[in-house]
Amino acid sequence: MEIKSLKISGDSTKREWAVYLLIATPKTKKGIIKLYVGKVGDNRKGCNPIISRIGNHFSYNKIHSQIRNKLNNPEEYNYEYFYCHFGKYDDPTKNIVKSKEKINELERELNRKVQAKIINNPNYQLLNPFIGKYVSNFKKQSRNILDESEMAILQKLTEQAILLT
Repeated sequence: MEIKSLKISGDSTKREWAVYLLIATPKTKKGIIKLYVGKVGDNRKGCNPIISRIGNHFSYNKIHSQIRNKLNNPEEYNYEYFYCHFGKYDDPTKNIVKSKEKINELERELNRKVQAKIINNPNYQLLNPFIGKYVSNFKKQSRNILDESEMAILQKLTEQAILLT
C-alpha cells in the first residue's frame, strides 16, 4: 500500500465567487488532456468554497459529479485546478442577481478563452464547451458586464493553466 498526500490551499476554503479550469491529464502521459470550465456561486442555497465544488466533481451523486459523469475512468487521470476569486459572496438577503449574472458571464468568457487557446490542438478536449446559443440583443448587452481587468485575469488564468507543446 502506498501513502498519498493532497495539499489544499487555504484560499480554496473561502466563500467567494470564483471560476476555475480543471486539467485532467492521463496518468500514462498518453492520450488526450481533458479540460473543464466551471464556477461557484450559482447555487440556489449560496456559494460553496471551491474545494467543496472540486470534491463534488468526483462524487457518486450524478447531480454534482460532472467530471465522474464525463470520464468513464476518473482514476486514470491526475488533476490540477486553476481558479480565481472574484469577490466575497453577498448576503443572500441582498440583491444577488447582478453577482450571479457576473459569475455566469465570467464562466462563459473563460470557456471561450479556453476554446480559443486549444483550437485545432488534438491533444486537448474541453468537456463542456460553451456553444453560444442565440440570445436576444437585450440579453447580449446585459452580458457585456466584464471590465478589462477581469478579462485580463481570465486570459492570465488560461495562459498559466494551458501550456501547449
